[in-house]
Amino acid sequence: MVNEYQKIVLLKGLEPISAYHFSMVKSLLAHGLQLTAKPQDEYSKIEIAGLMAEKYRGATCVDKLIELYKDIPELKSLVKNLRSEKLKVAVKKRKKGATQLKKRDQREAGPAAPAPTTSSNVTSERAEKTPVAQRRKNTTKENTGTKKKKVTQEQIQPVCPSVASTSAIMGNPPPPQISSFTPSSTFLAENQIMQVQHQKAAGRGFLQKGPMIVMVLKATKPFEYESPETGKKQMFHATVATTSQYFQVKVLNINLKEKFTKKKIITISDYFECKGILEVNEASSVSEAGIDQKIEVPTRIIKRANQTPEIDNLHKQASGTFVYGLFVLHQKKVNNKNTIYEIEDKTGKMDVVGNGKWHNIKCEEGDKLRLFCFQLRTLDKRLKLTCGNHSFIQVIKAKKGKKEPSEVKNPPPNQLGGFNCDIKVETFF
Repeated sequence: MVNEYQKIVLLKGLEPISAYHFSMVKSLLAHGLQLTAKPQDEYSKIEIAGLMAEKYRGATCVDKLIELYKDIPELKSLVKNLRSEKLKVAVKKRKKGATQLKKRDQREAGPAAPAPTTSSNVTSERAEKTPVAQRRKNTTKENTGTKKKKVTQEQIQPVCPSVASTSAIMGNPPPPQISSFTPSSTFLAENQIMQVQHQKAAGRGFLQKGPMIVMVLKATKPFEYESPETGKKQMFHATVATTSQYFQVKVLNINLKEKFTKKKIITISDYFECKGILEVNEASSVSEAGIDQKIEVPTRIIKRANQTPEIDNLHKQASGTFVYGLFVLHQKKVNNKNTIYEIEDKTGKMDVVGNGKWHNIKCEEGDKLRLFCFQLRTLDKRLKLTCGNHSFIQVIKAKKGKKEPSEVKNPPPNQLGGFNCDIKVETFF
């Protein structure tokens, strides 16, 4: 079924659009698919569809395209068709799963044995009312039933299957399990309620059962955030990587802080993925990997995880994109309800809007701001980085230069105004 969703992305999503819009889509997907400049220019629609199916498993790759197309006026007309095609595949998948479950139950249970006749009078009475041909048929059935009476009760009792993990690994809910003490309808209802609760907990995220083996690259210190549902709680951000890609992680369970230690190999199960960001909460499972589960993360993946996007590229991203990175503070403007932190690099400038706990934080021009989970939004017709419930800012102070000895006369002018702009390297641990 994963190929079915890839087919939708390619034939219904990418194939109908123009070369210009395809270039735009590749630019918007570049960060999530980890495309450098050259592959971004050279990759065809077929290759991009394959990468999307690999990165965003199952229906998530279609949802990713729908999310992009909603923000592009010329492509909005394709959104309805993409949703319709995705629904068709989901319905087909459910029907196929129900059919396979029914066949499996029939194989395990075997044909049921008919109840033996207890009265010869009933048999003779039925025989008088039954035509000859039908009577022969019934006689054959009775003989078969007599033989099958020898089958033991244990052989005809349906075996309760164990919880299936194959479909869970692919991100699909497991089929309802039948047991001698729990009706299937009850199990299905409880499973649906659990899925709804998980979806509410992670916004529009998709539940991934896992397990996924990753190496921890770095993690922030815990900080307090406020949720409309649970009130004030603590969380921290982390960056993890597999052998082929890296992920930003929001860890909402503070008890897992020791697990997220630099270079530690861990397995994560029952986590959410939304827009390429993982969310680990109280319902998730995190454990240290076994000896046979060790992985080596390539240097190129670690390098990508530590890269900061250039500001001119951020101006080309779609509204709603999440941004992580280390930026130089150019100017700070404190207003009544918020603070505008203007960041810059060699490619341009952008405003960071800080409110709530990020209103008027202690920082000066020349410091660096490491931003976690900030979102691009269009405000006053301009793209700006805005903070949310899970946003975090780490201030890295610029070092002051050493003063010249007093006996040295006429020292050369310091073009940096007496400040050394070398930045202290933060390890987050």
